[in-house]
Amino acid sequence: MLAYQLERGPGAATLQGQLYALVRRDVEGGALGAGERLPSKRALARHLGVSVVTVEAAYGQLVAEGYLEARPRSGYFAADIPRPPHTPAPDATRNAPVLAPGVPRGVLASGAMGSALLGAPAPALPDGLLITTQRGNNPQLRPNENTPAPATSAVPATSAAPIFADFSGATPAAGAFPYAAWARTIRRVLADESERTLLAASGPQGSRALREALAAHLRGLRGMEVDPGQIVVGAGAQTLYHLLVQLLGRHRRFAVEDPGYPRLAATYRAEGAEVAPVALDGDGPSVAALRASGATVLHCMPSHQFPTGLVTPARRRHELLAWAAEEPGRYLVEDDYDCEFRMAGRPLPALQSSDATERVIYLNTFTKSLGAAFRIGYMVLPPHLARAFARDLDFHACTVGALEQAALARFIASGDYERHVNRLRARCRRVRDALLAALRATPAGRAGRLAFEHVDAGLHFVLRVPGMGAAAQDALVRAALARGVRMAPLSSYALGSTDAPSLTGRFLMAYGSVREEDAAEAARVIGDECG
Repeated sequence: MLAYQLERGPGAATLQGQLYALVRRDVEGGALGAGERLPSKRALARHLGVSVVTVEAAYGQLVAEGYLEARPRSGYFAADIPRPPHTPAPDATRNAPVLAPGVPRGVLASGAMGSALLGAPAPALPDGLLITTQRGNNPQLRPNENTPAPATSAVPATSAAPIFADFSGATPAAGAFPYAAWARTIRRVLADESERTLLAASGPQGSRALREALAAHLRGLRGMEVDPGQIVVGAGAQTLYHLLVQLLGRHRRFAVEDPGYPRLAATYRAEGAEVAPVALDGDGPSVAALRASGATVLHCMPSHQFPTGLVTPARRRHELLAWAAEEPGRYLVEDDYDCEFRMAGRPLPALQSSDATERVIYLNTFTKSLGAAFRIGYMVLPPHLARAFARDLDFHACTVGALEQAALARFIASGDYERHVNRLRARCRRVRDALLAALRATPAGRAGRLAFEHVDAGLHFVLRVPGMGAAAQDALVRAALARGVRMAPLSSYALGSTDAPSLTGRFLMAYGSVREEDAAEAARVIGDECG
């Protein structure tokens, strides 16, 4: 039986959070060996004096993250998690640290449940830099400034019928922008801030006020402890990608996930960097393919891969960290683009929160939550790269206006942003539930001709039609479009290393822009055409 002591009383973390962190610590540290069976939920609940619901929630989160395996009619078992040797962080003893006094270093966090909340030290991780990026990377069928386009597509650019349900991600999420709250914030900023503040240049990293607000936001949302001095603000993800290439060097080969985000590869190439598509397996980027690529930077989306929806489990995350540790100067880019919208359980931990050796760069935007027209993004650099940015790229002017930065800082600090996200998440969950229920109720759904993948991870899931060939896939896309439903096959996002036929019959279902009242009709159209 697990001999854990859970703290109770004022100031203690939740019992669920404590149990999660303790089990995770023992799996990562080897106290719970690979394949070791854990106590049943009921037995552990009795032993610890907690409810079965508490144990079930903690176990469920650990399964979602890949630390435990749930075997039907057998129970829960510890996963095999690699434990690479610790190596020192680059430049760990050089120059003054960026972090402010009092900010802890080497803290492991896991979103709202992480051990950062408990003050637990992070496990030793390898040398090798993780770059984590997050932005609104919905695909679209014809390029524009805000959303990507598939590499190839069988979808016509226009339709005779009005589009009432667009699952391609080409349209912004319905209700994504909180006009009234934002207008109120702008008025307050104009009334309270001096003209000098609003007209002054904010420096290459962005305004201090916004970076402080973002640091507090990441602490609450993702369990990340970062100093404002590590944050760089820019006008959207593409601007930040350009800065990353300039910071890391054009001589590098950047690996990107395949299938993946076409605009990402195009942006890296436009900066003069070489791009290597890396195929995915069932757990995320294939480490064998990554090694074979010769890349020194991997751009990945471990919390919710676009477009496949894959969630990278703990074992693969540690394997990627080990890859980064094998040679100096390797980097991982983690894209955390829709972390606010996990539909079940707690948000999965960001890779950056497990980075004890300055090996993660984290990048995110507000595209998913505030709409594609809201062109503000940010990245969190490890301290040694923040110093390099300040030294080598200080000639850059921040690409976001002072008024917008001041307004966003206030919008986050006031709680208006969190309230908006909570409302938007609830609306999107209702749309998803209505859509899934309606698809399952169609004749095709009842006959087992429709399957669904990764429905809880974020603002899209994957619809799979088993046995569908390429010709039938194209016919479905065209027939649905003729009836006002736009769909995007995953094969449209193959970048070269993935066999596109293996993706045939699988479709991106980005439901954020679909109205709840239209979900049932859209499902009927899809079900009819799949029947």
